[in-house]
Amino acid sequence: MALASEPLAQLPLLDGLEADEFFAVTGRFSREQYPAGTRILEEGYGGLKLFLLVEGRVRIVRSMGTSQLLINTLGPPQAFGEISFIDGGPASATVEAETDVVVLTILKEDFNELLEASPALGTKMYKNLLKVTCQRIRSTTNQVQDYFAINQALCENEHFRKFYKLLCL
Repeated sequence: MALASEPLAQLPLLDGLEADEFFAVTGRFSREQYPAGTRILEEGYGGLKLFLLVEGRVRIVRSMGTSQLLINTLGPPQAFGEISFIDGGPASATVEAETDVVVLTILKEDFNELLEASPALGTKMYKNLLKVTCQRIRSTTNQVQDYFAINQALCENEHFRKFYKLLCL
């Protein structure tokens, strides 16, 4: 990376870009601010832009009937909205600002124009986007394993059920 001192250079999505590529990509970003409590991305909608978290923290939640399941909490320099951004489908979860948040966003159409103009840049960007997505999948897989272990303990162990009830009060 030619611009290691640039704060945006710390974003994993921009890893390994040359200076001209870096400026081409960052020139397409828009800066958006959200106050704490705002829904930034809603489950079932979206796919039009990618969000790069610059300041603040967000909560990723998934609807489970009338309840919400906390999937993850993210801080800078993480991205969100990447799955629907890649495949064009609806967002798989809701993203809420836990604190005041600043994000950089890039529209899918702007991203595609950049990639069509430079296949080499496209390769680097998709490689970085895949790394970010794979890290998120690994984290989610670990959470599923934890939920499964808790569920199994609740089903099989009466002492654990009593202990768990005390924790949930």
